[in-house]
Amino acid sequence: MRPSENVRRVALVAHVLLIVGVTLRDPSALSWVLAAILCIPLHGLWRGRTYTYAWSSMLIAFFVAGYLAEGYARPATRLSAFAMASIAAIDFVAVMMFVRVSAREAAAAAARSSAARTEASADASR
Repeated sequence: MRPSENVRRVALVAHVLLIVGVTLRDPSALSWVLAAILCIPLHGLWRGRTYTYAWSSMLIAFFVAGYLAEGYARPATRLSAFAMASIAAIDFVAVMMFVRVSAREAAAAAARSSAARTEASADASR
């Protein structure tokens, strides 16, 4: 199994946990809207599209910042806000690691393909 598949699975689990956590933590209309926003990139994340992983990281960063700010602003909800910020941070790191690892895998595959073509053309010219 490729390393990007492991990172992708972690990112998917963390993203789904974030969606579930947002809706269960405060069952209000706003939390349902936030969960719906998080569901927008879910299809691309499921299919492993690198571009979707890249732009969803910007979206997830707002959730990390928002929950950290809430944890510091409201002492009564500090534990749950920091727990949600931790889940969002894990999601953010996993999404970014998937983009990085898949870019390295693509570069390595391109280098192997280029080397194979060069070798084949050298054999043909002999």
